[in-house]
Amino acid sequence: MKLFCLLWIPLFYLFWSSISSDEGLGSGGLWALLLGSVYAVAVFFFGPFIREEGGFGYSRWLSISVDLVSVPALAPFVVFALFLPFRICRDFTRFTLLWLIPDILIRIIAWSVRNDPTQLILVPILRTAIVIGISGCIRLVMSGKVLGIIIASLGLLALPFGASSCYWFFFCQRPREGFILLAITLVPMLLHCAFQFTSAGRVQKSLA
Repeated sequence: MKLFCLLWIPLFYLFWSSISSDEGLGSGGLWALLLGSVYAVAVFFFGPFIREEGGFGYSRWLSISVDLVSVPALAPFVVFALFLPFRICRDFTRFTLLWLIPDILIRIIAWSVRNDPTQLILVPILRTAIVIGISGCIRLVMSGKVLGIIIASLGLLALPFGASSCYWFFFCQRPREGFILLAITLVPMLLHCAFQFTSAGRVQKSLA
């Protein structure tokens, strides 16, 4: 489980880079790792931001969302948006994936004590699902099509909520609901990967 947690996001980053038709990151990759490391260190020393010692209610769900699943995956998108005027990086998907790596590496130190699969396995998967799903939604918005914008808007709202709820169900020992939400949360990521893979294949054929 520790090895999975350690390697999942870096390997997924390499996979995504192999099917991505976007330009190289350039200095954006260094900024992603640097700022992601600063965020990870801040969370390690000053977190969790919402302390929940017990219970399974709304406060526990909020703690999961802010400290474990949704907010850590959404934070790099906010920073990327702030960098847009400086044109440091144009590939927001790879930027966000690189950002996530330092935080996971530091979190393993604390998570290894409990050896909890919901942390070591589920968190990396859910964060990746949010990043790739949100990236797909952003590209739908950029397409300018009305139907795409409507679907993307719903996805932008539902993905973070669904991912946090998925973890919450597993934490509450309700695996049936957890697996259902996990499957739903992974759908946007799988669709976006399939679309990206198809697009990359078309680009290669046009260049051949």
